[in-house]
Amino acid sequence: MTGDRAERRAAKRRQRKENGEEGCCAGALDSCAAAGPCCSVFALTALFSALVKPPSAAHRTDPAAPRPAGRVAGALYSAVRHYRTEVSPARPACCPYTPSCSTYAVKALHRHGAWRGARLVVGRLLHCRPGAARRRGFQDPVPE
Repeated sequence: MTGDRAERRAAKRRQRKENGEEGCCAGALDSCAAAGPCCSVFALTALFSALVKPPSAAHRTDPAAPRPAGRVAGALYSAVRHYRTEVSPARPACCPYTPSCSTYAVKALHRHGAWRGARLVVGRLLHCRPGAARRRGFQDPVPE
């Protein structure tokens, strides 16, 4: 059964490639040629870094949205803030969406809390690539 599943997946990938459809990483190098992996890798790095080293008092608030009230949402917010203040300025911009993925994360955590906000952020990071952004008109606001 497992071999059949792998064969079906491989056939689907070949068919998508023949039809010119983009895969999950196709076109990622268009906007990040020299930057290496973009949003999702750095988001995980920022989360780990924020848990190891708490941010300084000067970087606790974000102009996009204030710090959420909950403990888990606050920890996730700190991870995103660490990425925005420490990691992102040293990297070239690579997010094709408006607002950027990190701004989206701050707003989603503030508006929806830890669980729904994190789910929205993970979904956004999974479709953060130029092909998907083009189909959405490069706009992907946080839902109300």
